[in-house]
Amino acid sequence: MPLTTRLTPYLTKHRLVGLLLAGLLMLSACQQPNPSIQQTFYVFGTEVTVHIYDTPAPQAQAAIHAIEQHFLTMHQAWHAWEPHGWVYQINQAIAHDQAIAIPADIQTFIQQTQQLSARTQYLFDPGIGGLIALWGFHGRDWQGPPPSQTERQAWLDQRPSIADLYFHEQQLHSHNNQVRLDFGGNLKGLAVQQAWSILEEHQIPSALINLGGDIGSFSLNETDTQFWTIQVRNPKQPNQAIASLTLPPNLALFTSGTYQRYFEWDDQRFSHLLNPNTAEPANSFASASVWHPDPVIADSLATALVIAGPTGWQALVNEFALTHYLLIDQQNQLIISPALTSALRQH
Repeated sequence: MPLTTRLTPYLTKHRLVGLLLAGLLMLSACQQPNPSIQQTFYVFGTEVTVHIYDTPAPQAQAAIHAIEQHFLTMHQAWHAWEPHGWVYQINQAIAHDQAIAIPADIQTFIQQTQQLSARTQYLFDPGIGGLIALWGFHGRDWQGPPPSQTERQAWLDQRPSIADLYFHEQQLHSHNNQVRLDFGGNLKGLAVQQAWSILEEHQIPSALINLGGDIGSFSLNETDTQFWTIQVRNPKQPNQAIASLTLPPNLALFTSGTYQRYFEWDDQRFSHLLNPNTAEPANSFASASVWHPDPVIADSLATALVIAGPTGWQALVNEFALTHYLLIDQQNQLIISPALTSALRQH
């Protein structure tokens, strides 16, 4: 089985000394950090941990509570298969060739995502929810079998896309009734973006949000010299790291990998990262990690880079002027962006 990796934050007490295999701790260039106030809850199908630093407990707990409640609301509104959510209602309207009025914030994010998807040449495309369902990745259990070639070709013949959506007289319409929205590829990016706003509203000096290994660091001080140390974990040997790097404040770090959600059928592994151009799982890169000040871009491009593979990743890097990325192929070979070289140490 190929060696794959997952970016996982570890707790360190003395600059990569005394490595513990769980948790997070902010490091300071000049001094040891104060202990954090942290809380873990479950949403978006993963564990979310919020760490807050240098803040009185009541103030920190109020901010964490606000983030948790906001995330739970987002989960219901944006979940593609939640009957009471907006995305589910949109998908039902599209399936019945009906227009639907939606909240302004959801319209705005759909339109922003349309622009982002177009820049990736629709390698990242939240309009492929039907394909995700066809492969069985819309639920919690992924067992197979894979869809037949006939079924995949039937989907390709329709090629539903988020590009098919348009707005007229404050209502959403679709040129293609096979479009099914699924924002699993960039919703966590939106969540981090909105959590940063909540932290700012609560005047939290410094914080870190960990959504199942996807990370958003935050500081009110733009000249903050504190940073986090992140270890690149080897999932076949979880007690070891193959690399470490530093993450400064107010950056998002997102990873997509073919090893995160998959099923095996007839001795073959099928990943949840699906290529809209082939209707099949991507299998060239094991993972892609992106550092970016915009969490939505980081989240979306991590997925797009895995799907683009060895022949298409450079075009995406050029299109987005991406400076910080780490790609790992199925042979465990690392492609490290030049700007990241100084911040990353291979073990």
